[in-house]
Amino acid sequence: MKDILLSCEDISLSLNGISIIENINLSLNRGEFHLLLDKNGAGKTTMANILSGIYPYGSYSGHIYYQNKELQLRIPKDAFKKNIVTIHQDICLFEDMTIAENLYANLPPGTALKTFTSLEKKVKMANEFLAEHNCPIDSSLLIRQCSQFLKRKIELLRLYLMQPELLILDEPVAIVSNYDMKFFLELLSYFKEKGVTILCISYNYEAFLHLVDHVSIFREEGPGYTISQSNLQQEDIAHLLVKDFCQNRYPKVHVKKGAEVLCAENLSNGFTIKDISFTLRQGEILGFFGSSGSGRESLSKTLFGLEGCHSGTIYIDRLPARITSPVKAIDLGIAYITDDRNNYGLFQNLDLLENVNSVKGNNHKPFWTRTQAEHNRYAQYANKMNLGLSSDSIARHLSGGEQQKLILMRWIMSSARIFIFNEPTQSIDIPSKIDVYNMFNDLVMKGASILLFSSNLEELLGVCDRVIFIKQGLISGEVSRMDIGQPIENYL
Repeated sequence: MKDILLSCEDISLSLNGISIIENINLSLNRGEFHLLLDKNGAGKTTMANILSGIYPYGSYSGHIYYQNKELQLRIPKDAFKKNIVTIHQDICLFEDMTIAENLYANLPPGTALKTFTSLEKKVKMANEFLAEHNCPIDSSLLIRQCSQFLKRKIELLRLYLMQPELLILDEPVAIVSNYDMKFFLELLSYFKEKGVTILCISYNYEAFLHLVDHVSIFREEGPGYTISQSNLQQEDIAHLLVKDFCQNRYPKVHVKKGAEVLCAENLSNGFTIKDISFTLRQGEILGFFGSSGSGRESLSKTLFGLEGCHSGTIYIDRLPARITSPVKAIDLGIAYITDDRNNYGLFQNLDLLENVNSVKGNNHKPFWTRTQAEHNRYAQYANKMNLGLSSDSIARHLSGGEQQKLILMRWIMSSARIFIFNEPTQSIDIPSKIDVYNMFNDLVMKGASILLFSSNLEELLGVCDRVIFIKQGLISGEVSRMDIGQPIENYL
């Protein structure tokens, strides 16, 4: 007989009169690894938020039973008390506190430190803890000084101290390249062997197949269903997810390249970027790949003025450009689609029309005006992005994938001609990724140029004209689309 740890019966939730999920049924057995799939907006993250106490008991209908008792979470802290731990899509750490302080914050009574434990002692303990888990970093660093990848790693390392009984993971590896995946898989294997029940939401389902016991697929249009490991085949999952949506996973149009629009010469920030030079032509999609800490992320931010440039020169249309801030970059026709939508991407409490009009030049009237022309323009671009949401919806109510689409849409509506995309398909389902790739094609056909920074090498090789590899702050190699079959192992 199955030992059920958690059971959800006919769970429905509406926000501002809009139905978010309807009649969701889901059961988790003790000690199993349960993968939850389907397209953006189907309700996966909403269920994670309900199970973590973000949407409190009473805000939804239906019943949830945990350890044979009805689960009534009023606040997220109630979930911690019941050993339910959630790793959300967006990083949830205290940005202005140290790594050490974050590691030991909000721990269960059995592992919590004394209230007045000094920061010095926390740092010493944290350094020993991190070294023990093959992550020898200085825990006195502030979280805001860490890369997105390192922040996620710290969140997951905390799990060793939190002793979860039910672990909920909402897109835990969306910002992780395939070459950095080993750490995460070892951690998940450890907790599965310990008997922890794991509910994982991820589009990178291939990485977890060896751990999976069951796969559940949500549907917006009707009841979902569950597949057991014995009936599981990777090809079946891909077919179920895309449902014949596309014939080509990486649609690519070939555009005649024009004149040079951007050139970087000997760029260095004195730290992660050491000496990087490249050119970008009109109509070109140029990709950048590198593992965490390679300098890839810093390069994308330097080109948009988010990080300073220690030495080197950037040319726009063959004229020297001093990009000292995002405002300067925008004035030069550069757009930046961030990988950190929670902190830097959206105004969470504003509606969608206000969000898309927040970029300079997207509207020609005061920020608060709402003309019919603005609503029509929003609807036109939302249709292109397959973003079926009203312009008066609030950004914080969107799923992660819908938020990502909204950020893309905001910049596409602008007058930018050089687009810097940093992990643009992060936390987006397969059909939505194809929407984004088709949007790339639309941009270059209209004369725009794209710099694409991604931890997904397959994606880069599929959509880019060239891919530049970055290693330890330097360019380690370059592959053009014509030479896509050549060995790249030495570049990684």
